[in-house]
Amino acid sequence: MSLKTRAKFYHRADVKLTFWYILTFFFSVLIIFGFLYLRLKHQLIKEVDRFLHDEANELSELLSRNIEGIQVLNDFETGVTARTYYPIYFRVLNIDGSLFYTSKNFGGFDYRGRDEILSRVLKGEVTQEEIHSRGRRTTFRIINAPMYREGKLAYVIQVATHLRFVRKSLSNFKWNILAVFPVIIVLGSLGGWILAKKSLSPIGYIASKAERITSNSLNERLATRGTDDEMDNLIQTINGMIARLESSFRRISEFTADASHELKTPLCALKGEAEVLLSKKRPAEEYQEGLAHFIERFDQLNRMINDLILLSKFDSSQVELNMASLRLDLLVQDIGNLFKVLAEQKGIDLQMGRVQEVTIMGDKVRLQQLFTNLVDNAIKYTSEGSIRITVEKDEGNAVVQVVDTGIGIPREEQEKIFKRFYRVDKSRSKESGGVGLGLSIAEWIAKAHRGRIEVNSELNRGSTFTVYLPTLKN
Repeated sequence: MSLKTRAKFYHRADVKLTFWYILTFFFSVLIIFGFLYLRLKHQLIKEVDRFLHDEANELSELLSRNIEGIQVLNDFETGVTARTYYPIYFRVLNIDGSLFYTSKNFGGFDYRGRDEILSRVLKGEVTQEEIHSRGRRTTFRIINAPMYREGKLAYVIQVATHLRFVRKSLSNFKWNILAVFPVIIVLGSLGGWILAKKSLSPIGYIASKAERITSNSLNERLATRGTDDEMDNLIQTINGMIARLESSFRRISEFTADASHELKTPLCALKGEAEVLLSKKRPAEEYQEGLAHFIERFDQLNRMINDLILLSKFDSSQVELNMASLRLDLLVQDIGNLFKVLAEQKGIDLQMGRVQEVTIMGDKVRLQQLFTNLVDNAIKYTSEGSIRITVEKDEGNAVVQVVDTGIGIPREEQEKIFKRFYRVDKSRSKESGGVGLGLSIAEWIAKAHRGRIEVNSELNRGSTFTVYLPTLKN
């Protein structure tokens, strides 16, 4: 295996995951076996202590029934020192520390009592010690217990036994652990590898599937496994991202096609008019009229191009809002006064209805653009009648309504009017110079201010556009 291949192998996620699993499993097994070893040792020592306690109690009972006790101690020694597995070593001390009786085998492990232990026993405590005999590998366990007669301390009993079989049991347990440890590690490593491969297999599926999805196949989706786990959540998240990309691509495609069409039509018309003007000699007045018409068309194209540039900036989040505290009622009144003259020229009665004082955080220029588009549309599509503008407060929102008595919007068209280049009455829109971008811009401005626009309209009876904007909290 080359260095490059080896490096690539060690950087694989399944290899890393398996390695960390083996490492964690190794130390976990090591800690568990160590804990079991210490618990077994503690339990075996505890059992030996119980055994020595029983022997010390038996010896104490024998001494309490026999005042002299020497013969009793001899008989006791004969019975306990000849045991095969746990022979007993014992001696009895007077309360002044002098020797009263000792078994013949007691001196075999060279025990020298400490004054501290003796003083604790004289106070009534029972103590345990481990003795490591000089020159011998065997460890001994000894108990020092007080012996009372008629309620008074009479002797100190010391009973001991070797821990050879405890050490042997622990050694067997340790070797058994060492024998089974490699098997457990191998099985654990194999299980970790299988688990890593199985856990990461959906990622391979996701990667291969996502690699095949291009801009021409954004309608494809990744299939979930039905396990409702993290991988299914990841697949659903990726599907949501693909859906958003598909929607964005579709909007871009539609926008490009619509923009091309809207630009091509007036340009072709201008070319046709220019060719007609140039087809023969004409009076200067006709050329001036034609050029004036061209300028008007160029102004319309310029407005449309500016709107397209603005919408593209909206889509790419390049438009920054200059948010500041402002009186929305004053801003709307200024716009109403500005359009009053234009409405009067068309014979339309534009009125300011109820106007409450409302303060919001907003971009003054963009909000002017929003309400200008709404009032301008109301005037364009109202041939006679009236327009009424109101500003009110309603549960933390500023509510601005523009109500007209114009041509209205069919119910089935009301959800589409905020789409770009969408016009309900295309012939009348072209006559009025509209290209279907004003409401799209207005909707974006409202959303950018954490608000919304709603429309309610009846055909040939008029429309009501309602803008909701959050008010400034005191």
